[in-house]
Amino acid sequence: MTLPARASTSTFVRGAATTSDGNAVRQARYIGARRRSSRARAVMPETLEALPTSPTTAGAALGLAGAALGAAAALRGRLGGGARGGNSNAQADRSSRTAMTRGTGESDESKGRRYLIAPPPLFPLVPAFARQTYRYEVDPGRMWFFEQKQGIGLGLNVSVNVRMTVIKLKTGGLWVHAPVAPTAEMVALLDELDAPVEHVVLPTTLFEHKIFVGPFQRKYPKAQCWIVPQQWSWPINLPPQFFGINKTGTLGQDRPPWDDEFEYELLSPPALGVASYVSFIEAAFLHKPSKTLLVTDAVVYVSENIPDCIPDRDLEESGDDDNFTISALKFLNLFDIKTKALSRTTTSKDMSRLELLRLGWQRNALQALYFGPNDLLSPEKSWRDITNRLIVAPVVGTLVYENVPEPVNEWARRVAKWDFNRIVPCHFDAPIRAGPREFSAAFSFLPSSRPEKAKGRGGGKYYPNEDMILLRGVADFLLNTGVI
Repeated sequence: MTLPARASTSTFVRGAATTSDGNAVRQARYIGARRRSSRARAVMPETLEALPTSPTTAGAALGLAGAALGAAAALRGRLGGGARGGNSNAQADRSSRTAMTRGTGESDESKGRRYLIAPPPLFPLVPAFARQTYRYEVDPGRMWFFEQKQGIGLGLNVSVNVRMTVIKLKTGGLWVHAPVAPTAEMVALLDELDAPVEHVVLPTTLFEHKIFVGPFQRKYPKAQCWIVPQQWSWPINLPPQFFGINKTGTLGQDRPPWDDEFEYELLSPPALGVASYVSFIEAAFLHKPSKTLLVTDAVVYVSENIPDCIPDRDLEESGDDDNFTISALKFLNLFDIKTKALSRTTTSKDMSRLELLRLGWQRNALQALYFGPNDLLSPEKSWRDITNRLIVAPVVGTLVYENVPEPVNEWARRVAKWDFNRIVPCHFDAPIRAGPREFSAAFSFLPSSRPEKAKGRGGGKYYPNEDMILLRGVADFLLNTGVI
């Protein structure tokens, strides 16, 4: 497999090293060692098998618990984007990334990080008042990532990174994919690239990416704005202009001036059950000069690399055996958690700080992927089963793609015809060293994909059945109520 060249292998201590212009530099954290290796990790191949598409039947108690614990997350997945066949030949390539932020601390008191979402969404999107931004140079002088924390509230403490990708065009201007919150800090980091923002792209219909496009446009009013079709909001269907989005053109209908450098393919499945206008639209982009595939929520790669934007205090809370989510599970005794708690030989109180942070990241990521795995107290097995491979996030695969498999498969086949060797999603790890074969394999759980599975991938399950119980219960609830 050909691996992209690394731009840098420098290692910085978190919050200590600075650049020549005074910007603080923090290296992305590596679980256990709390640093990133200068070499990409080798990942051993795994064997997988498509999971049957018939939903697992959940009991009444599980259905109620799924509704109670998963309703906010379900709405987020439907209205604001999900968390996030898997092929372990894909690898996370973080060695080329150097993190820059405008200050050494993580305090929300920094004025440059203040940001208030207005009007507030129906679901609790967090952070509510401040967002720290990290900039990463991926290809020197050509490609950058900007990442912020984003998650849901209600005491669940489930957050992942959300990523904006910026690419310099041949014109010298910038092409911006999926804008994040335009805080003063983010704008300053973007302006330091010393190039005009020429084009802004909204690649999805989902709320968590749409909500920042209008405010971003106000910061860069000369930029053209390109959006995917069939934009919507729920329960009231409002036009993009209501969110401050002033489009230049619609992808699939108007020809953008950057089409000599990019190709794109639209995923346009039928509307879902909640309303005749609600559909999951996503555009995949191929940046031809760098052979990079950009997607929004289609695939993810989850590993032990903790995003810089997730504070340690959040991980410590997730790692605490007495946090809100685990306390609720104990109260309901879901997954026989009381018995599991009694059988544990080591609790969070017995762990070192590094062990607690590792556990916190595992719990946080697994909740974002599944709503709740089979064993949230001791999630090591669930973690091994889902990480270090390119996958469709379980929440997206179950609540969206399984309901519209034919257009998803057709879209994946079109995308797989492109020539790319790395993938950049909007969440979790990036860039991912993977090509068309790995991308196609990520969709092997869908029925019509099975005859086209990559060779040597038999055996095992795409999503472990025991970890899918709660998510299947939520899916059954949403199906029975006509939401999907």
